Amino acid sequence: MSRNFFRDRRVVIFLGLAPAVGTLLFLFVGPLLVALVQSLGHAPIYRVHRFPTLEFHRQVLFSTRFRIAAVVTLYYALVPTFLATLLGVALAVTFSRRVRGKRFLSFFFRLPLVVPYLVGAAMVVALFANGGLIARLLYAAGLIESTGQFPRILFSAGGWGIMLVYLFKQVPFTFIIVTAVLSGVGPEYEEAARTLGASRMQAFRFVLLPRIMPGVVTSSLLVFAFNFQSYEIPYLLGATFPATLPVEALRRFNVPDLTRRPEAMAYVVAITVISGIVLFAYLRLYRRWERSRGGVG
Repeated sequence: MSRNFFRDRRVVIFLGLAPAVGTLLFLFVGPLLVALVQSLGHAPIYRVHRFPTLEFHRQVLFSTRFRIAAVVTLYYALVPTFLATLLGVALAVTFSRRVRGKRFLSFFFRLPLVVPYLVGAAMVVALFANGGLIARLLYAAGLIESTGQFPRILFSAGGWGIMLVYLFKQVPFTFIIVTAVLSGVGPEYEEAARTLGASRMQAFRFVLLPRIMPGVVTSSLLVFAFNFQSYEIPYLLGATFPATLPVEALRRFNVPDLTRRPEAMAYVVAITVISGIVLFAYLRLYRRWERSRGGVG
């Protein structure tokens, strides 16, 4: 094989991406295809030989439990994503200006990224449970008559405990990504807009926001994808019912009757398809917004 072959730019790019793409195919696409095939009735390991059939998908998609779980999952995914994006962008823009103690506070906001989600869940339980630290402090201060009067934050259908864990981790994540984008933008554009008479809000909306939108979109896409497909935090801190789609899939997988395992795989396929549709629609809206202002095509 000639040396010119390895000097070809396309070959170099392909060889450079091959390890990452191969790992992605092996760890994500492969298991997803296995789940799809099993959900269609080919699961000899579970003594299911009905391929091809949509019976398991019908049982899942037309059940009331699935519809409720889908709404709850979107709620748990969208609300923390919106709040994390809003707070992360606000913090990043604030710290891009001159702030006293900027370095220390910036380091402090990054600390949650090194804490695993399960440790974050344990911290939320220790703080916000009815017998937790905050409830005990309020009781000691005489603000409540017993720790049982503390508002129920954990294990409720509102999912406040779940969202606290998500925000604890995802606000710093968004903050770091937007801060990195802001460092490449520089203050010149915003200062020029202010010099020409724009208010601080106008300078942010019409000058700064369009330039940091790629970072905002990237961080919110990753945060939503994680929130939608995560099961451990909703399983630990959420209500028994209604549950999220990943939790329902886990419960189906743990049913002793192995012939029902394809139902769990149907849940996995549904989770992937729904999250993919939402992310695709979000990207389409972003690209339409970019085209409306003369950006990407």
